[in-house]
Amino acid sequence: MWKIIKWPLIYLVIQFILIFALAYYFVSNGNNIEGFNNFLVDKQIYIAIALGIIFIPLLIYGYRDFRQDSRKINVFGLILLGIIISLLYNVFAFYLNEYFLKTDLYSNQNNLLTTLVITGLIGPIIEELMFRGIIYNELKLKVSPMKAILITTLFFAITHFNVLQIIYTFAVGFLFIFFYEKYKDIKAPIILHMTLNITTTLFLPLLTKNIFAVNYTVFLISLVGLFIAFQYTKIFKS
Repeated sequence: MWKIIKWPLIYLVIQFILIFALAYYFVSNGNNIEGFNNFLVDKQIYIAIALGIIFIPLLIYGYRDFRQDSRKINVFGLILLGIIISLLYNVFAFYLNEYFLKTDLYSNQNNLLTTLVITGLIGPIIEELMFRGIIYNELKLKVSPMKAILITTLFFAITHFNVLQIIYTFAVGFLFIFFYEKYKDIKAPIILHMTLNITTTLFLPLLTKNIFAVNYTVFLISLVGLFIAFQYTKIFKS
């Protein structure tokens, strides 16, 4: 059990130590906690980069025992699929959130570059190495493959907190494992995960303008793209 929860706990400890050290330095120089909170928001890109520099090498080290002989990754197919899934999900989720759920999912005011670095680059690397690379592989040593898939995917989903994101990440979590197993390479789900997050980040400014015609057009184009992804990229074929 310890091997399964070890890396999330290590990540939380590293994050706590880094933020505590920053808080101590900030307050000891005569600043207050409210100012520190604003500082964290303002400097979150640098904090995320620092966490990545510290934690990603540790995860790569932890993943070393699970490396396998990999297959050539269809990068184009994964990127195409990621763009399509992101566009379809966000068009659907935006209107569902707008008229029924009323969450703050689409009220993110972060700087575009900050969001791209944190959620588009660093986040997917950390999450895929930790969830699919280590936790999933550790679970496979203890329970059946299906149970390992379900537990990993559920654990991954509930870390996103928002109800729409939980449903979405639970669904794409199966895809991440599918492509990890297909290519026997953690880079495959990392590529798909990055594409999903980067597409969402770049599409949000257009989506939140609530231009129905534009969103409807994007939806139709995405359906056509999904058909192309299934028919011609062979990413779901062995």
